[in-house]
Amino acid sequence: MDDRETQAAQVAVEAIREHVGQLDAALATWDARDDTRPCPAARHAANDAMDAIDGALQKLYALRARLTGEIRASDDASARRVDELLAKPRSGAP
Repeated sequence: MDDRETQAAQVAVEAIREHVGQLDAALATWDARDDTRPCPAARHAANDAMDAIDGALQKLYALRARLTGEIRASDDASARRVDELLAKPRSGAP
């Protein structure tokens, strides 16, 4: 992985952390609600929590897709090296 890819991964992880932080705050407001009376702030917090979950999932799936591609490329490179080694004649072979 080059520096650009590493930086992109770090940016993605930071965005996920931000979404989780927003989720934490929104859930704290939601959990403190009083269901015996109207509480629009708590209901708004529930929507914010859902948005934070959706945002984190979007970033996680994008990161997962990129990692899957990198894993495949790495595995292919490894398989090519193995094939090259197996194709070489062994010393001392008849």
